[in-house]
Amino acid sequence: MNIRKLASGIVIAGVLATTAACGGGDDSNLPPVPTAAASETATTTAATGSESEMTNPNKVPSVEALNEMLQKALDPSIKPADKVELVEGSEVDPALFKELVKAKKDNPDVTYKIKKPILKDGPKRAKVKVEIKLPDNPPTKIDASIVFDNGRWKLSKQTVCPLLSQTDVKSPLCADSSSSKAKKPSTSKKAD
Repeated sequence: MNIRKLASGIVIAGVLATTAACGGGDDSNLPPVPTAAASETATTTAATGSESEMTNPNKVPSVEALNEMLQKALDPSIKPADKVELVEGSEVDPALFKELVKAKKDNPDVTYKIKKPILKDGPKRAKVKVEIKLPDNPPTKIDASIVFDNGRWKLSKQTVCPLLSQTDVKSPLCADSSSSKAKKPSTSKKAD
């Protein structure tokens, strides 16, 4: 695996994992996080509860709700335009989600977990550590932040843009240099 692919795997896994890392609180009483093998009925029921968690500005969502959000971000059958509610400001670049789906497909051995604690970080903000595991490498923890924006919890641009810039992924999402550290992004394409 070349260095660029390895770095891409880390960054994309970070973005994917932090897309899910939009919540927290004390979820010690929650049932285990559902797997892909969970029944459709259970998923539908949980999704209804998760939606209310994602739209409550007074409480960060549970780990379960965040994992459902992650599944939505990675689901190739869901249109990118229907995923813009997952990342702050991503309505300017819905194609970004196509890249995330492709990156996950290209790096199937990359795993990620949201780790406790998930902490409030001011009004309508929270932070979390996300553990990323690449094949043949020890787990790495990254910081992620979320914000309550336009009526729901979302991954913050402050988390996404630096991750994208590390692998030369350019996005209009990161064009505002005051809200990110990305340099001169212009399109959702990987630079050559």
